[in-house]
Amino acid sequence: MIFRRSVSLEFALWVCLAGAFSAARAADHLDAPLLQVQGQGGRDLNDVYAFQSPTNPANTVLVLTVNPFAGQLNPFGTVSDRTFDPAVEYQFLIDNNNDAMADVTYTTTFTPATPATGLLQTLTASRNGVPIAAGGTFTNLPVVGGGMVHAALFEDPFFFDFFGFRNGLNFTGADAFAGADISAIVLEVPSAQLNGATSNVGVWGRTAVGGVQVDREGRPAINTALIPGPMKNAFNQAVPANDQAAFSSTVRTSLLSLNGGNVAHADQVTALLLPDILTLDTANPAGFLNGRRLQDDVIDTVLGAVSNGALTTDMVAANDVAFQSTFPYLSPANVIPEPSAIVLLVAGLSALGLYARRRRTRR
Repeated sequence: MIFRRSVSLEFALWVCLAGAFSAARAADHLDAPLLQVQGQGGRDLNDVYAFQSPTNPANTVLVLTVNPFAGQLNPFGTVSDRTFDPAVEYQFLIDNNNDAMADVTYTTTFTPATPATGLLQTLTASRNGVPIAAGGTFTNLPVVGGGMVHAALFEDPFFFDFFGFRNGLNFTGADAFAGADISAIVLEVPSAQLNGATSNVGVWGRTAVGGVQVDREGRPAINTALIPGPMKNAFNQAVPANDQAAFSSTVRTSLLSLNGGNVAHADQVTALLLPDILTLDTANPAGFLNGRRLQDDVIDTVLGAVSNGALTTDMVAANDVAFQSTFPYLSPANVIPEPSAIVLLVAGLSALGLYARRRRTRR
């Protein structure tokens, strides 16, 4: 269906959406006041992805990104670190019985970065409190029970013509996030470790400090586009099981302002978007709204959904840099970090050990 937009409808839509997608807020980057101050980048969930592994259909890949515009000045005048916050617990939460509560929790923590180690940190990953992986960042680490985990600085996989959006919907197809880096945790595990009675699960990410939740995200742009400013911190600190009761009226009101007052559409989309969880059939390779793959053009889907088809594309169809075809799948960082002396030493010792093992094998 081709939607014909009137000038008045387009202008009204732009005014509403421009207020929702304020400076630098796109998927979930810098989406709430508590995250828009210096030092909070490592706690700010930008995007969450969940998809069937393209290299092994029996596995599921989970990705979360933090540190928006890592190492660069953002519109709020802050600069995110290029390392993970050692005070934060980074978590993937999995609901496998459709009650919007976590049945499986993967938690990753990090040691502090130091001048001697540069960007290199040590991570520890656990599943429901049981350790499953440990080792350095920037490395593929094996996971107990199968799979791998990799945490590092990467190119931001999110793509959106944000500046065209702010310029009266005059999209040019220029990706405003081209050249931006983020920190990401990529976890690939057998889907059987996520599934319950069926292959249908719910996935969301969260950051917590001292056991207290700071940020959370399931689907992209829920808090950014549909939750008003005074409620954004509360939304980030809430749990999905309470979303319908606490936020459905707010989301419905926001949708009515964006869709021309279509009540039936607002009710339908509110029920779809809340609770804020990515729903995924781990046996299905399809993308958004079945989970979310790195290449999925979620902005086009979100714009079309919240506007009831009045706005359907930002003309950015893909990331500015191709994704990798194998684990960890994300693109390398735009600014490649210089290896510290410790990193070079570890690499040298690893190479020496590999050489020694090969010599022993040949004898």
